[in-house]
Amino acid sequence: MSDAFDLLLVNGTVINPAAGPRQELDVGIAGGRIAAMGKDLARDGAKQVLDVGGCFVTPGLIDFHVHSYWGVNPYGTDLDAVCGASGVTTAADAGSAGPVNFVGFKHLVYERSRTRMLSFVAVAQHGVLNAPGELENIGFADPESAARTVRENPDVAVGIKIRLHLKSVGENGREALGMAVGAGDACDSPVMVHVGDTGIPMEEIVETLRPGDIVTHCYTPKQPAIVDPSGRLRPAVLEAQRRGVIFDVAHANGHFDFDLVSRAMDQGLRPDIISTDLHRMSGSGPVVDLPTTLTKFLMLGLSLDEIIADCTVNAARAIGWEDRLGGLEAGREADVAVLAVVDEETALEDSVGNRRTTGQRIAARHTIRAGIL
Repeated sequence: MSDAFDLLLVNGTVINPAAGPRQELDVGIAGGRIAAMGKDLARDGAKQVLDVGGCFVTPGLIDFHVHSYWGVNPYGTDLDAVCGASGVTTAADAGSAGPVNFVGFKHLVYERSRTRMLSFVAVAQHGVLNAPGELENIGFADPESAARTVRENPDVAVGIKIRLHLKSVGENGREALGMAVGAGDACDSPVMVHVGDTGIPMEEIVETLRPGDIVTHCYTPKQPAIVDPSGRLRPAVLEAQRRGVIFDVAHANGHFDFDLVSRAMDQGLRPDIISTDLHRMSGSGPVVDLPTTLTKFLMLGLSLDEIIADCTVNAARAIGWEDRLGGLEAGREADVAVLAVVDEETALEDSVGNRRTTGQRIAARHTIRAGIL
C-alpha cells in the first residue's frame, strides 16, 4: 500500500498517550489521513519520505488557551504561523468572542486558518475586554445566548468562558460564575474559569465547578491562589481535581511562578493540561510558544510522555473530542507533530521575573496539519 502514501515518516519514536507506551513506528499518511502505522513500512512508491530519526512523532499538539481573534478583540493576535512553527495543529481561543461577535470569529479566524481554531464562548456579549472589564456591568452578560452559540456551532464552539478577576467582573464575580455554570448546563459543555485576583475565595470557585469544568491559570501567584500564603495547597483544590475538575496551566505574562508550580506539584496537584495563553501582549514575553512552556515542565520533573499527554489526549478529552483529536490512529485526520529533545543550555523565565537554566529543551521540527507538511 506504500504507493498510496503521500507522506511517510520513518525512523521516529511514536509517543501516542491515547494508545499506550511509546513505540518505534513508521507513520504513513494519505489523503489527509493516517493510512498506516507500523514497523518498517515499505518506502517504494511513497510520494515523500521524511526521515525523523532521533525525533518523537506525536499527535498534533493542542494549545488549549490562546487569544486568536486578531484585529477584533484587544487581546487577539494572529497565531496561525506561530502554531504552524511549533507543532500545534489545534488551538482553543479562550473567550475572545462572545455571542454577539462569534460569527466573525468563525468566518475570520476559524475558516481562514490552517490551524484548527476552536472557541470557548464568553458569557460577556462581546467577549473578554481590557478596560472597562467585560462584566463590570453585569448587564453585558448573556449566558443564554452564549449557550445557544455553543449548541448551534458544535464544530467550532467547545465551551463557555468566564473571567473572574476583579478588573473583569468587579464585584459581580459570584453572580457571573453562577451564570457561566448555568450556561454550561444549558449547552452540556465545560466552563473555563479564569482565576487569580478574584473577589471570591478559591475554595468557593472550585466547589462551584462541575466535573469537567476547567480552572485556567491554575498556577497563578495572584491571590487567592491554589496555595495559601504559607505555600500549602488548599485542600479544596486537590479535592476538586479528584472529582474531575480540570486544571489548565495557561502560562501568560502574569500567571506562572516556578516556585508555586513546584510547591503545588510536590503536594499532588500536577496539571491536567499545559497551555500558553498566547495573546497580543504575551508573545515576546516569557511564554514564547507551546514548546517553550512544555520545556518548563520537563525541567520541573514531568516526563516527556506526561507532557505530551497534557497537550494532546487530555486536552481533547476536556472538550469531548478524543475521537477526533489528541491521538494517532489509522483513519484519523493526520494532525501530527515531530518534536525533538535538544541537549542545549536554555534560559527560561516565569511570569514573576524568576529565571532558571536547563540543559534540555523541546523543539518542534515539523507540523503536519490534515496531512500537509
